[in-house]
This record gives sequence, structure tokens and C-alpha cells, in this order.
Amino acid sequence: MAALRAVRSPAREPASSLFEQAFAPATLRMLDRVRLRAAHASGERPGHTRVRNRGDVSGTELERHVAYVRGDDLRRIDWNVYARLDELVTRRFVAEREVPVWFVVDSSASMGPDEPASKLDMARAIAAMLATVSLSGGDRVSLAAIPGRKDGGPGATMMHGPLRSRRALAEARGFLAGVHQAAGPADLAAGLDQLLRRTRRGLVVLISDFLCDLDHVARALDVIASRLCEAKLVQVLSREDRDPVWLYGHDVLIDRETGAEHRIEPSPDTFRRYEAVLLEHIASLGRVAARHGMASALTVSDVGLTGFLRDELPRLGLGLVR
Repeated sequence: MAALRAVRSPAREPASSLFEQAFAPATLRMLDRVRLRAAHASGERPGHTRVRNRGDVSGTELERHVAYVRGDDLRRIDWNVYARLDELVTRRFVAEREVPVWFVVDSSASMGPDEPASKLDMARAIAAMLATVSLSGGDRVSLAAIPGRKDGGPGATMMHGPLRSRRALAEARGFLAGVHQAAGPADLAAGLDQLLRRTRRGLVVLISDFLCDLDHVARALDVIASRLCEAKLVQVLSREDRDPVWLYGHDVLIDRETGAEHRIEPSPDTFRRYEAVLLEHIASLGRVAARHGMASALTVSDVGLTGFLRDELPRLGLGLVR
């Protein structure tokens, strides 16, 4: 499966940038009421995220008492319990841990064209919104883009961070604004291996059209799993990817990543087979993610940002807390 375009692409009406909409005051006010909760992504560094069932000697929220044993910190003894029950117990609190979160955008040729309302524009907007929410929640946020491999050579993966508060939102905006379509296909596994080399536990949100051999996706998920990270896959497709009606009148298509030309018979049967192959590819991606214990969601670039937050975020297993 590959992203294709016609020899002469259909004319598009001017559209506003989804990425710029992600920083509009109305969007930021809406994001103020949202919190993302991941299942088991907390790292080992102290932070502000409460992690139940992971006891800590320090913290602000009492979780349980345990019997005192020689060597325990005397400052943790609950003297009120001792006065009532004549038993020495120490207090254990809900652990507070920083959650390392990576938002990784595929910026290969498949995500183009590099223009408003494209797949890449939607991917950058999604990364911006989720980074805003994560920064508001006290997570440790890193941003990255995995570009294409021009002429078969490895692309230089771009990254920025970690960022630790919403005061760093301007930095996140500046980095994502500099993410543009690159030539060639992306090597997601190699890019993630480079990015996550020093990461152990955390959450990785990978945003791509995933219109590639699913073996490549599986290798990328293996890299994430090897770092003991939780992952969420966001598949961003364009309306042209989903609806082949624009193919009428074209008999030659060009692979966006390789430049290879493909001659087709522009007939209703061709379009039906295209739709069937695409739907099977989407379903197979979901199965690959599920085998790795990872959630996936699908969105279309013209669905809008509000539609994504409302409809797709729950499918990723991310809670909206208002």
C-alpha cells in the first residue's frame, strides 16, 4: 500500500492550516479542560503524575500503612496510629512519577503535499494538541519527526525536548512549524531506535498514514516494546486516500515516495478493488497494533480538530477528564 497521486493532481480550494488552528485561543481553551491518562507509562523520575499501586516513601497522598521494620525512616512513623493502637506503622504514599511522552510525526513524502489541510498538516496539529495537554499535565514531552530516506539514504531524524511545562509551548510550536515533507519513504523502526535509545518506559504517540508494508510497522512497534514503552498509533489519511472518486479521468498514478508510475484502468471495478485493499490494510494495521498490546485510531485530515478530540481520542484508550 502506498500514497499515490495523479499525474496532474486535482485543484484544491484554499484551506486554513490545521496546525495554526491548534494554537487558536478557542482550541487552547478547550484543551485546558482535557487531561490525557495513559495506562502504565510512568517512568522512574519523580514528577507530578500519581501512580497508584506503586508505593513511595514520599508524596502527598497517603496510600497505605505498613508495619515498621528496623531501619525504616522514623519520620514516616504514624504516631497517631501508635497512640491509638500501640502499633508502630509507617506511612506509604501514592508514588508521583514523571511520564516521558514522545510525539513522533512521520514527515516522509507519503504525508504530502506540504500544504494546509494535508495529512502532514493534520499530523502536526494532532502532535501540537496532545503536546499541549501533556505539558499541562506535568508530563516530560519530547517531539520528533522521522523524514523520508531520499535516494535510499537514511533520513536525519529531528527531535526537540524534553519540555516540562506549558510555558514551553512556544518551543513546541516552533519545532513543529519546522517539520516539512521530506523526499522518500520513512524508516520508522530506525528512526524510533535512534530517538528512544535512552528511553526506558514512557508513552510513544506515533502519527503517520502507515501506507507502507506492515512488516515495517511491526518492526517499529518492536522497537517501542523493547524500551518497555506504551504506544498509541494515530493513522492520518486524506480524503483522497479514502475516496477514490478523484481517480476518474486519470490512467497514470505516481507513488509519492518513490516516483514510480503505475498505469491503471480507471473503471468502477478498479475503484472497488482499491477501496477493498485500503480497508483491509487499515484493519490489518489494527491487528498488528493489537498483537503488540497497543491502541490505534484512524482520522481523516478534513475531519477537523474538534472531531478528532471527540471521536478518536477515546479509541486510543486516552481518557478525557473534564
